[in-house]
Amino acid sequence: MKIKWIRCQTWEEAREYSRIIYLHEWNEKPFYWGKADKCCFGRRYSYSYRHWIEGCLRHGGCLYIGKLDEDALRCMDEVEDYLIRKYGGEMNKKVTAPPRQLEVEHEGEVPHILKRCEE
Repeated sequence: MKIKWIRCQTWEEAREYSRIIYLHEWNEKPFYWGKADKCCFGRRYSYSYRHWIEGCLRHGGCLYIGKLDEDALRCMDEVEDYLIRKYGGEMNKKVTAPPRQLEVEHEGEVPHILKRCEE
């Protein structure tokens, strides 16, 4: 499985992506993992959230969009759970599903936490 990461500098850059995993990162640590599977990011975080996302991005937060290959898309929920379990997420609820080891390759503008753990 592969995830191609794109770092978005604004809500506008991120809003059209769909069928993705995303990461809000703060101080190079995972703050929140999520997914936009049935709708685009801009619908999940509608225009009314734009001010919040833009504020975070302008004051130290990072937003990464992960485009999934076909294998990863088939088990998107498991991929999201795997990333939360492996790397943590300050604002994510505890994942209750039993862990499944996945082979995930990361490419593109890889988030800091993933780069550090892969070194």
